[in-house]
Amino acid sequence: MIRQANNTDITNIEEILLDAVIWMHGNGLDNLWNESNIKWNQLSKNYNISDFYISYDNNIPTACMALTDYDSTYWPDIPKGASLFIHKLAVKREYAGKGISEELINFSKAFAAECHINEIRLDCNQKREKLRKLYEKNGFICVKEYVCRENSNFALYVYKL
Repeated sequence: MIRQANNTDITNIEEILLDAVIWMHGNGLDNLWNESNIKWNQLSKNYNISDFYISYDNNIPTACMALTDYDSTYWPDIPKGASLFIHKLAVKREYAGKGISEELINFSKAFAAECHINEIRLDCNQKREKLRKLYEKNGFICVKEYVCRENSNFALYVYKL
């Protein structure tokens, strides 16, 4: 089950993202996420709690993502409301490999269609091949790769409904 987050879910979101940060750091994976910027006091500078969606398994939070209709950082030329943007998609490691990422992606596709939005966009680390394959397997097309901020490599993806 996937449901929209509310203020009581802040701890769940932080725990899911922290689990991802710990796993990425432990496996030497490049990422801009760290223990401080996934805390709500930082996340709330860019997201509302209602932007987040949480996946549950038997009432246990297993994964989350944020869905927004504007992204001034990576997609400044896309007008507000013209596309849906996936951010902060993360699955707790104990639930990895069970198709939860695909469920969240499919949820975002259905949500976009319901909102009459015909594109979904996202950014990810260009060097994260497994992650990129997940997005490509789900119909996302890489439209740009570039380096910015402290030599971070990014890949920008679009899915057309």
